[in-house]
Amino acid sequence: MLWYLGPVVVLFLFLVLEPLGVLGARLVFAHLGLLALGLTFLRSKMRESARWEQSRRESAVKSDWRILLQPRYLKSILFLFGMYGLWNLWAGTNGFFFPYILRTVGDQSQRMSVALQAGGFALSMLSIYLVFMKLADRVNQRVLFSVSAIMQIAGMMLLALFPLTLPIAMVHIFMMQFGGGFGAQSFFQLWSAEQFPTLVRSTAQGVTFAAVRIALGCWSFFVPTLTSTGFTTLAWILVGFLVASGLVGVLWAPRNQGKSLEQLEAERDRRTQDSQAELEL
Repeated sequence: MLWYLGPVVVLFLFLVLEPLGVLGARLVFAHLGLLALGLTFLRSKMRESARWEQSRRESAVKSDWRILLQPRYLKSILFLFGMYGLWNLWAGTNGFFFPYILRTVGDQSQRMSVALQAGGFALSMLSIYLVFMKLADRVNQRVLFSVSAIMQIAGMMLLALFPLTLPIAMVHIFMMQFGGGFGAQSFFQLWSAEQFPTLVRSTAQGVTFAAVRIALGCWSFFVPTLTSTGFTTLAWILVGFLVASGLVGVLWAPRNQGKSLEQLEAERDRRTQDSQAELEL
């Protein structure tokens, strides 16, 4: 949930500094640069978790990124990249360009555009607490994920089917952000932790997240051109990304609700031993 707090603070600063124009934006980015430097220094001082240290002592195999090329882990990386990467093409477009779209297509002021964006992130935090944190370990995760996907697809279709008026924008933001709070972002963080053994978990997460962000960066070059040629086309493309992400998540998501990391690791070890026994036969 704290992941969404940062964007809310940044958008609030943009809202407060809006009268300063470009100078206000530069001040916000300057403070983000200082925060990045401070966090980099603090992270360099962090110690590994007790779970990681124990796994390091007990494992005969040292942490090696090449472990991730094994079929079972590579399959998990590809699943996460498909589910989260496709969804992130929408999310990145929304994060980067939605205030711009509200101004140019929806004819809203800069202040209103930023306020709507900040309110959307606040809704996401509420959804994470009220829905994801309460239910993710108790109900069928595929069902919970599919409800989120349907809400977001319907919310994005509003922009493809109707003019971008303020009421449509507000309904769209509610469906996208509240639905997204218990959707792809939260499940990516959960499943990416559960799908890999402790020693290579952070490497797997880093590789997957880097690939997702590189894909988003490449896609972002085309968004302004698509918007200038007609927003409806861009809206339908984003609907397609959400549909594809939803299908990947619903069809291949793990069912890990109610299981601890130790249970999941024991299940992985059993499957590995069974596979080796079959090969020997």
